[in-house]
Amino acid sequence: MVLKRRVAVFGLGFLALSTLALLTLWLQRKPIAKDYLDGFLSKKGVSAQYDLVAIGTKRQRLENIVLGDPANPDLTADWAEVDVALLSGGTVRAVRAGGVRIKGRLIDGILDLGSVSKLLPQSDGSPFALPDIDVSLDSAGLALDTGKGALAIGLAGQGNLSDGFAGQIVAKSASIGDPACRATKLDARGSIRIVDGRPAFSGPLQTGALACNGAAASALSGTLDLTLGKSLDAWEGVTRLSAKGVTYGSNKSSNAQLSARFSGNERLTRATYQADLSGVALPQGQAGTARLAGSLDLGSGNGRGVIIASSGTINAARVTAAQGVLKQAQSMRRTASGTPVAPIARAMADALYRLGQGSAVSAGYELDQRDGKGTLALSNVVMANPGGARVEMRGPASVRVRWPGSRLDLTGTAKLAGGGFPATDVAFTGTGIAGRALVAPMAADGARLSLTPVRFDFNRGMRLETVMLLDGPLGSGSVKGVRIPLAIAPGRDVLSGCHDVRFESLEISGLRLAPATLATCLSPNGARINAPRLAGKLGNTGIGISAQSANFGFARGDFSVASLGVRLATQPASVLDVAGLAGSLSGGGASGSFGGASGQLGAVPMALSDVEGGWSFGQGGEFRLSGTGQIADAVAERRFNPLVASDIVLTLRDGRIDASTLLIEPKSREKVARVDLFHLLEPGTGQATIAVDDLNFGNQLQPEMITPITLGVIANVVGRVDGTGKVFWSPRGVTSQGGFKTDMLDFAAAFGPVSGLKGEIRLSDLLGMSTPPSQSVSIRSINPGIAVIDGEIRYQLLPGLKAQVEGGRWPFAGGYLILDPTIIDMAHEAERRFTFRVEGIDAAAFVNQLQFENIAATGTFDGTLPMIFDARGGRIEGGQLVARAGGGTLAYVGELSNENLGAMGSFAFDALKSMKYERLTIDLGGPIDGDIVTRVSFKGVNQAPVGLPRKKLPIPIKIVGLDNIPFIFNITITAPFRKLFDMSRTISDPSLLLERLNPRLERVGPAKTIQPSESQDVRKKP
Repeated sequence: MVLKRRVAVFGLGFLALSTLALLTLWLQRKPIAKDYLDGFLSKKGVSAQYDLVAIGTKRQRLENIVLGDPANPDLTADWAEVDVALLSGGTVRAVRAGGVRIKGRLIDGILDLGSVSKLLPQSDGSPFALPDIDVSLDSAGLALDTGKGALAIGLAGQGNLSDGFAGQIVAKSASIGDPACRATKLDARGSIRIVDGRPAFSGPLQTGALACNGAAASALSGTLDLTLGKSLDAWEGVTRLSAKGVTYGSNKSSNAQLSARFSGNERLTRATYQADLSGVALPQGQAGTARLAGSLDLGSGNGRGVIIASSGTINAARVTAAQGVLKQAQSMRRTASGTPVAPIARAMADALYRLGQGSAVSAGYELDQRDGKGTLALSNVVMANPGGARVEMRGPASVRVRWPGSRLDLTGTAKLAGGGFPATDVAFTGTGIAGRALVAPMAADGARLSLTPVRFDFNRGMRLETVMLLDGPLGSGSVKGVRIPLAIAPGRDVLSGCHDVRFESLEISGLRLAPATLATCLSPNGARINAPRLAGKLGNTGIGISAQSANFGFARGDFSVASLGVRLATQPASVLDVAGLAGSLSGGGASGSFGGASGQLGAVPMALSDVEGGWSFGQGGEFRLSGTGQIADAVAERRFNPLVASDIVLTLRDGRIDASTLLIEPKSREKVARVDLFHLLEPGTGQATIAVDDLNFGNQLQPEMITPITLGVIANVVGRVDGTGKVFWSPRGVTSQGGFKTDMLDFAAAFGPVSGLKGEIRLSDLLGMSTPPSQSVSIRSINPGIAVIDGEIRYQLLPGLKAQVEGGRWPFAGGYLILDPTIIDMAHEAERRFTFRVEGIDAAAFVNQLQFENIAATGTFDGTLPMIFDARGGRIEGGQLVARAGGGTLAYVGELSNENLGAMGSFAFDALKSMKYERLTIDLGGPIDGDIVTRVSFKGVNQAPVGLPRKKLPIPIKIVGLDNIPFIFNITITAPFRKLFDMSRTISDPSLLLERLNPRLERVGPAKTIQPSESQDVRKKP
């Protein structure tokens, strides 16, 4: 029994040892003890349960084997058979087992199998070797707690452990690793065989997600061929792996292939490898394919970490910039559009776009890591693009990355050339990223950009110093010698800081600016120019430009200018002030809006104000402005009231300014005139045309609403005026001319209503309101109380708003009414004098024209009627009519209104029934809108018999039938002729009466003209 018991214990221990040896070959580097298998389990302190089924001299069989705590055993087996050679001292020859399950833990690199570990022999220092035992395992398994995840290993096979064993092995884990490197869904399975004492594994390997030291893959699959040495302390093999969704940092690669041949021992593993990657994401781009080839040494750092040494080559194809970089290039093209740097920006954008077509990159590398520190060095870095661009960094260790800390050192030189990029030579200091770059000037389509040597240092924040010099197109012109110093310091963005930006010259559409310096502050979002001041010439005219500030945004190419002021050195100066201007660059041009603009063009005495609208600047160099505003007379004593300037359109192109606007009276909104002008910058000459087309006066519009000149002179105007005025200017001065006409104009004047005025005025100086001599107008009727028909006035307008009346002539009562020459001051409220002469009027016609039904007269009269008009109104002073020699007759045949005249009164009126006079004088005086005092003096004899009056005698005497009695009459007549005429006006237009009652009332519209009815009333009521 003792022998059987010993054999059973030996068989059980050997079974456990053999199983562990097969399942943990790479962990077990100690020889399997052969001499201590016959110890008793109790001697080893192992708790065991089993059923001893069969005992023989060669074979023992145990079933229902349990080692360790029955509640949580370290080993269980359904059955086990052990063949022992008794003649050889109890040597175990074969072990067969089924349903073996072992639990274990891996602690600090040491395998602990619990009770099973107590049965394993202690190492005697000799090299490990697999025992010469035949083993047959049916479904053996090891549940191993690695401390970094649970690992389940399954094994089945049979054969001699020293040579000839063959079987299948499976290893699985849901998640295994540590925070630095972890794999999920590990599944490795394949065949295991032992040839000449060397175990070998061959089969597929796959994982789910894998993440190690910042690198990760969504899936990993491949094959592994591994052969161990006899002592399990050396290995060699080949692996082929495929990875999907590889990431490192924030970059991704869609696919990767790795093939490697490796060999090594417990101190060092060496491998040669080749890795092929496709769709490799780079920090600012991607590579279509990449191949890494080289050698790799992995060693143990004796507790100080893993030692890695690797060297090889990197070759990548179809390396392209990221879409964000390409979009930034296109954005740079759009943002720079319309600016002097636009051609350079387009060329650089095209060069970057060609980089997007794919480049080839090659480099050599060396990797070394030990004691937790590492270095990656790249040498002979070359990038070549099919578009011609090429970058070279020749020499060893051109790029060196150190960790921890991810420090980057660049050494040696780098060259960039071709493909539309400027030739650039960079010399690195070798410490960090610092050095000096020489950039060749860039030129494209008339633009040229050059940089002074660029000194840079990115070690302690960005430091960069250079000066940018720029020549380039600007609209239809160009800017030259733009000098922008760039000095970038840590703590500021790349485009931050204030600089003095200087340019040598700027020309655009006839504008030439002199050298200037602008205080410019840059930020990542844009630029601000503080208080810019510019000077130069516009054509041949000096110009000054100033502003409170100007802002430019890089993202959208938008800009704004505050308090823009423009001054042209004309005589007098031309000015333009704009409160605010905004716009944006697009399509090679610019456009925007403006507001609060005002200005005046040189000597042209018209001023614009409150102008607002839009503007644009085209790629062809055309500047266009449109909007609305107000136009006013620029002289102190204004000749016209402010008008609305509607539909303003101004263009500037090829040294020529063209502008037009429609002038509108602001209250009535009636169209007054259209103005079209042009100005040539080079000679400094121009012309404006003012077209008055169908200007209608009436209820809606009156002249005093357009010009103050007519205020107090004429009113209640009805009619139409047409004409054209022209203004010419040059460096020698301003001239103007014009012509205006009317076919029918009615109005009320201080001396009475005027109707049917017709004529044309030719102005030799439109702005000065002067004409050549002998201008004339015809007048159908003037009625100062007595209608004067079909006359003509000759006149000349003089400078200073004065009118030279050369004379007027009207047919009147068989003779003529003649206006003597005089000068009228229309600029001031001065006294205006008119002298009318009467020549050869027929008394009968005169009486008939006045429609005196009870008076009949004959004779011819001459005389003068001096009239004065001032602030008090119009009046006649010293007027006199004198009958010509030969006299005439006078007869009053009306009824007497008062018969109580006395005897002499009756006698006088009786004589007036038929008088023959030799001389007759009529003196006139008084206000024409009041009572005109008329003194009539004449001497004559009666032609019809008259009766003498009775005498108060005792005897009444009456003598009748006397004639040819001489008489002298002195008659004073006070007649309110004009008041009667005014009364008739108030009947048709009561507002006139209201205005007289309260002069401070403001008329909303013009009074209705009623001259025809007034004339009719005057004739009926002399």
